[in-house]
Amino acid sequence: MLRTLLLGLLATVTPPAAQAAGAPATVDLSAGQSLDEAYRQEFGLCDAKDRFRGHRVHGCRNDPNAVTALRRLPDGTIAYVSKLAVDLDGSPFACSPKHGAMDQCPTALMLPDGRGGEVPVDADRIPYVVIPWEGPSDVEGQFTALTGVKAGDFGYVVHDGVTVPVIVADTGPFEKLGEGSIALHRALGRELCAKRNTAGVCVRVVDPMESIQGDVVTVLFPGSARDDLTPATIARTIPVEVALLRAQASHRRNG
Repeated sequence: MLRTLLLGLLATVTPPAAQAAGAPATVDLSAGQSLDEAYRQEFGLCDAKDRFRGHRVHGCRNDPNAVTALRRLPDGTIAYVSKLAVDLDGSPFACSPKHGAMDQCPTALMLPDGRGGEVPVDADRIPYVVIPWEGPSDVEGQFTALTGVKAGDFGYVVHDGVTVPVIVADTGPFEKLGEGSIALHRALGRELCAKRNTAGVCVRVVDPMESIQGDVVTVLFPGSARDDLTPATIARTIPVEVALLRAQASHRRNG
């Protein structure tokens, strides 16, 4: 019933406005428990030495993870504090010949196109976050094994008093935590598209593409993924689901 009411309230809201819906959140990290402090500290080791659980990697020292907390809160949500890098995957820019060396057209979460195929989640339209996954067999998927969070799960990001509902739409290297779509950065007040064509498609991004350096709080709801999302519904579904999940979490906390 609550989901139906929320859908009705947001049915006439345009997707960009709906994506930014939701009151600013106050996340009490002190109320939670550390998931695995040794695992969290590996991100700090990577920032300092470009090493993660014995594997030599690259990129942490140039763009530190800045993971200062990784906790399970009393309501069952997963919360972490980190930097926020920029992901362009799934956007028209990333799917074009002019994409950057690290950009990819597919995303971990793919949506049915209605014609028997799949399309990626558009980073320029949908606020999404990225979770660690890819790597050698002994470390691949460790974040998901520890947290229960998978592609398709919902959550929200808080930074400088702004709260943005998000979905987990992509995965990245096992040693990197703290990344979000260009649409998420826009919702947080950072416009990183430098030029759009007459159709409104981003054809050039700012250079250098810098991260938010730290103090970004991400809260995720493990096991919250839905299997009925489409390119036409995902934008309006995210804020509805997040509002519902936050209400349910609040009820569990206040019992």
